[in-house]
Amino acid sequence: MVLLLSQEDIKSLISMQDAIFCVEKAYKSLSTGEGYNPQRISIEKDATGQTLIMPGIIEGSIQSIATKIVSVYRNNPEKFNIPAVLAKIILQDIETGEVISIMDGTYLTTLRTGAATGVSVKYLARKNSEFLSIFGAGAQSQAQVEGVYWALNQNLKRCMVYDPNQTSMGYFKKSIEHRFGIEVKISNNPQKLIDDADIIVCATSSKDPLFLGESIKLGTHISSIGSHLPTHRELDETLMNLANVIAAGSKDACLNEAGDFIIPIKQGKL
Repeated sequence: MVLLLSQEDIKSLISMQDAIFCVEKAYKSLSTGEGYNPQRISIEKDATGQTLIMPGIIEGSIQSIATKIVSVYRNNPEKFNIPAVLAKIILQDIETGEVISIMDGTYLTTLRTGAATGVSVKYLARKNSEFLSIFGAGAQSQAQVEGVYWALNQNLKRCMVYDPNQTSMGYFKKSIEHRFGIEVKISNNPQKLIDDADIIVCATSSKDPLFLGESIKLGTHISSIGSHLPTHRELDETLMNLANVIAAGSKDACLNEAGDFIIPIKQGKL
């Protein structure tokens, strides 16, 4: 019998702290060769949407094989009042290949992405970080704050957000302040977000860099999750060259999908 898990089921079974632990463990499995995560297959519909097929396997102690089908249709919230990112996950028996579970992947995708940022903050951000700036106030952004919050052992004190959509920013502020008890400021000036930030998260669908790399102060940790197309980027070539460390979940995916890398490399600037 195939186990069906709804979004409500998933929310009751896993927390952000759990997700950070699991994502860190998955990264370790990939680095040791116990895990294999081939480059995802992309199917694009004009300029409005993209469907991604993402298989993966982890052997060793976890013994798991799964495939996620995720779509990114940026007009969904405005046109259909549904999330821009929608997903389902199929889990298989690693010995027989039989499908043993089909589960909602929309919430898990958001949670996993927030957890990946959490892992990066845990190991790469300054330990005294307490001020987060975030570009984008969409569905992914709240999980990004949550990932940072737990990675800093609940020591996140302040957050500043910028989004062209005033309604989204208002909802983001109200929700984050209620959930985590931290101060959230709304800004209509993107430059203000980078002046004093310890950590910057970019969670947008922008085609062009969000800020000038030369304006980022030394020691700032930046997590960019929005760029997944060769023609889109959130970070400019100056920042990419100034960075002391560039860490990625998948080097192959970055070099084949992310405009943050592809554009400056083609221009001979990275």
